[in-house]
Amino acid sequence: MNVNSLIKKTKAYEIFSGDKKNGTLSHATLIVCDDSELLETYLKVFVKTLVCDSETFCDNCRVCRLIDSKQYEDVKFYPENAKIVTKDIDDLVEKSYLKPLEGDKKVFVLVNAQEMNAQSQNKLLKTLEEPPKNTYLIIGATSTYTLLPTLLSRVKRLDILPFLDGDIIDALSDDCDDLTKLKSAVAVSGGKVSESIKKYQGEEIKEVENLVLNIFTKMKSSKDVAFFSSKINKENIKDVLGVSSRLVSELLRCKSNCVTKSTFTNIEAIADVYTVGALLHFSEKIREIEKNLYFNGNAQVASDSLLFGLLEGKYKWSK
Repeated sequence: MNVNSLIKKTKAYEIFSGDKKNGTLSHATLIVCDDSELLETYLKVFVKTLVCDSETFCDNCRVCRLIDSKQYEDVKFYPENAKIVTKDIDDLVEKSYLKPLEGDKKVFVLVNAQEMNAQSQNKLLKTLEEPPKNTYLIIGATSTYTLLPTLLSRVKRLDILPFLDGDIIDALSDDCDDLTKLKSAVAVSGGKVSESIKKYQGEEIKEVENLVLNIFTKMKSSKDVAFFSSKINKENIKDVLGVSSRLVSELLRCKSNCVTKSTFTNIEAIADVYTVGALLHFSEKIREIEKNLYFNGNAQVASDSLLFGLLEGKYKWSK
């Protein structure tokens, strides 16, 4: 997996590496990314950029390799166990006053800082405000809701936004040789690499694709809604919406005679059933449902809205 290429394309990395080059790097950087499973991996890219002697980082030298394995003496990762506790912060504060052993910087990395309790955060404040010379903190969090305003005011925040599908596919293509399956997995993963990998390795995405294809080809009337609604639940509703959105996009391309290889079978036959107006209606409806689901989280309402919305558009824009 080529994580480096992904991170180097982000605005967060552009700002961070630019600050290092210009000598304006903050002593405390908060990196926010909602992919908790790969957060530490992403943070290592920023740490290597900070410590490596290369302009950005070489990823080949001894220092870079030791940082990857978390064995470089001047870089310390927390938590030591399941999540960050006050003992970790006490250790960080104590070690921050020691001189670097190998290089000219000491770096402390807090992973999943959103799990810190208020006591731990308060213990960190003085070090954030008055860091010892050549001491840097890289703080990673999946969100900032649980972080105290006093902590947020003492760090420079950089956000890693969801990655583009094409970039994830490029990063994973060497390890995932079934390109069609990879595209399907990435399309419903919300720009998260770890989610893309999970869906590629599992069979759930194929089941969802088959369900969506059946909905588009076999749902004829409101009598069918109850049957298909029973197949949709809180575990798969987001995937159903994602696959539906991708199918509609490919159907529109097919209707526009845009020659691209589809990940769905019989795409031409399905496209012949629907008008462009119906497909545009579906696309708008899916976006509306995704927005509502984000705020209320009701999978049953989302499912019924999707199914009845598809029927409505199909017959409103019938040929």
